[in-house]
Amino acid sequence: MTRILYVATSDIHIQTFHIPYLKWLTENGCEVHLAVENRGNLTIPYVKKVFYIPFPRTPFSLTNISSYKYLKEIITDNNYKVIHCHTPIPGVLTRLAAIKARKNGAKILYTAHGFHFYKGGPLKNWLFYYPVEWLLSGCTDDIITINAEDYNYINNRMWHKNSHYIKGIGVDDEKFKTLTYKEILQIRMEYGFKPDDFILLYIAEFIHRKNHKFIIETLPELVKFIPDLKILFAGTGILLESMKVYSKKLHVDQHIEYLGFRNDIEKLAAITDVGISSSRQEGLGLGIAEQMICSKPVVASFDRGHKEMVNHGENGFLFRQGNHIEFIEYIIKLYNDQELRKRMGEKSNLEAQKFLINNSLRSMADIYSQYI
Repeated sequence: MTRILYVATSDIHIQTFHIPYLKWLTENGCEVHLAVENRGNLTIPYVKKVFYIPFPRTPFSLTNISSYKYLKEIITDNNYKVIHCHTPIPGVLTRLAAIKARKNGAKILYTAHGFHFYKGGPLKNWLFYYPVEWLLSGCTDDIITINAEDYNYINNRMWHKNSHYIKGIGVDDEKFKTLTYKEILQIRMEYGFKPDDFILLYIAEFIHRKNHKFIIETLPELVKFIPDLKILFAGTGILLESMKVYSKKLHVDQHIEYLGFRNDIEKLAAITDVGISSSRQEGLGLGIAEQMICSKPVVASFDRGHKEMVNHGENGFLFRQGNHIEFIEYIIKLYNDQELRKRMGEKSNLEAQKFLINNSLRSMADIYSQYI
């Protein structure tokens, strides 16, 4: 039996993105161990052991030292054949901790869910994060990216043995579906929304990168044109409380529902009118893809991940980073034109077929099969 260590930021991250992959590994004869930070007290299926390790958001936290030591101990004690790490800080710590194991034959895989260096990104990110990834690529057997821009940065430019580009980590089209108008009204009634509420949904953790503040800042102007506007923020995070305070300061809190962590995102995605994202940068943006498969148009910030999913003017609109005027214009345009929403939503559904879980899982199965 192949023993695999699967490392990611948190149990919430695993629950949201990775269960189908853990299931595939288990069903294909692997014993899966998991190393994550416990942020949601969640029970993760398809794993034999779970190790809880703190993963700070900043690379400069001293906690990273103890986390590195614990990872090294876990790796030494368990004789893994494959170690697959995700996201930047767990990716760095795991690859450093696995140097000796790799010399002894373990294969190290790293999935980049969006590098912190990117076209148009801050110079400080390039000066810090790019050299780190370049050096650590020499400790990596396979780097997997989820957008074309990231793949182009690493392919034939770093020291790793193999690299792959997959179309995101997958949307479950058995869970996320296009509902009939009657079904949408029924769920809206259950959740306390009116048929005429114009609902925008943003699925994102409350962190600086996701830029919820941008959305809140547009509301004083938007509600002049859309009095029944409802913004649904699905997610938790360190900036949640400060955003609640900020929305009250702007007197728009009555138009916002702070939903926290939800297990019913598929229902929320199905009843919304427009999917939105103001993220400063995305690897891809699963929340947007989930709404697209529910036949929703999208208004999102222009970045490397969003531009792979949103064809401007066809299945939604892309606004320039920080441009409130463009965001407001596109939302009002969709609000005023139900037929446009319907037409763009249909095209969203077609575009989202590229990002289904079966496609991503098939790609990862091909990669895993090289190592297990």
